[in-house]
Amino acid sequence: MQLLLSSGWPWWSLLPLLLLFMTGGGDAGLPGPRFVGQIENVTVAAGRNAVLTCTVEHLRGYKVAWVQVETQTILTIHTSVITRNPRVGLSHESHNVFRLHLKEVTEADRGYYMCQMNTDPMINQKGFLQVVVPPDIDDSAWTGDLVVREGTNVSLECKARGYPPPTVTWRREDPHDPTQHSVKVLEGQTLTIGKVSRLHMGAYLCVASNGIQPSVSKRIQLKVQFPPMLWIPNQLEGARHGESVTLQCNTEAFPRSINYWTNHRGEMIAATGTRYETTTKEESYKTYMRLVIHNLTQYDFNTYRCIAKNSLGETDGSIRLYEIEPRPTKEDSKEGSASKEDGEGEIGDGEGDGGGGGVKYNSSTPDESINLTTDKRGKMWSNKQSPSKKTGRGPISWRTGEAMNEVLSEVDLRFREKEYSHSKDSPPGMKTASSYDHSFTSYDSGSAASPSSRTVVGAAVACVAALWRL
Repeated sequence: MQLLLSSGWPWWSLLPLLLLFMTGGGDAGLPGPRFVGQIENVTVAAGRNAVLTCTVEHLRGYKVAWVQVETQTILTIHTSVITRNPRVGLSHESHNVFRLHLKEVTEADRGYYMCQMNTDPMINQKGFLQVVVPPDIDDSAWTGDLVVREGTNVSLECKARGYPPPTVTWRREDPHDPTQHSVKVLEGQTLTIGKVSRLHMGAYLCVASNGIQPSVSKRIQLKVQFPPMLWIPNQLEGARHGESVTLQCNTEAFPRSINYWTNHRGEMIAATGTRYETTTKEESYKTYMRLVIHNLTQYDFNTYRCIAKNSLGETDGSIRLYEIEPRPTKEDSKEGSASKEDGEGEIGDGEGDGGGGGVKYNSSTPDESINLTTDKRGKMWSNKQSPSKKTGRGPISWRTGEAMNEVLSEVDLRFREKEYSHSKDSPPGMKTASSYDHSFTSYDSGSAASPSSRTVVGAAVACVAALWRL
């Protein structure tokens, strides 16, 4: 009775239905009515339609009613809709299947619904209607874009509603996220960053999801203010007269700085004409400055400064441009090569070769003692390599024992000729040294040797010593 009266209808208008529902229509001795299966729980998104189904058998004269348990409101009795809610409907099949229709459900419709029969005692079963709500971000609690000073603490707020309660996560749009080490919270309604720096500057996404599509997100743009700073890849640049050179200077600043170049007299360099060219490339809070100077003159080799200014301060840096000696021309290379060839001659065969080691010999020297082996050496050099440019000396083979033996053999031949001529003039019975084993001491110590013989020996020794130094 209480359920029927709470439906909003006057009690006298519900009297016929009430009497019909309270009086059983079953026959004695027949199987009583019962439910077939269970009422299945239904999950539906807010704004959609929902249907709850109740199946019975052996109903005979008994009646079926739908009741909302939380509010204790009678919605339908048998084939009639009792509630005044226009979103509630009813359908049935052969008095065995009774379906309760709810249109455009709201969160208020969430709860248990009872299907009952007017038996004695009354029997019933329940089904649950789950109304889910997609996530939504509360604009009233939205932080929005932020502009903060570098070094301060920052908290980003993002509150979301929905059913089930959504989960809020934070994600940075930059795939190369350098903030992972300093972000305290990545999941939750509040994202806290301690001592924010320029590396944290960028867009952050607040994403709310609860398993009900679609997920929603909003973007917060975080901007960090700091005074300009700069770094110079090369503070010392070298170039040649008449060439072009590029000076580089990189700056960081927010708000964006004003950047320009000055010369050694503090005058701003404008990109006018064809000699100076200034370019800037901007990436986020970074700026890459370039100054190109074409056709360098002596006046251009000086100090240049790059300057950056914004509302928080200014900074500058200097680059020194110095001159590099010009490259040697082809004519200079040829002249150097010719002079080098003139000074590289060794003791030769009279064809223009100069002497090595700073000594130059001429094959036409009148001193016979210097030219003892001219013919022999001339033949030998004609078949061997040219004098070494690395050491300034003649072929290495001239410093071997074999070459020395050839020289000494020539000396022996000269000694034989001298001694032979001397023996003709010697008194009978006088002995002369006959040792030709290349022993200089035997000639020097010969007591019977004539003065002319000693002179020849001295000349030979001087010749051998000169050749040995080669």
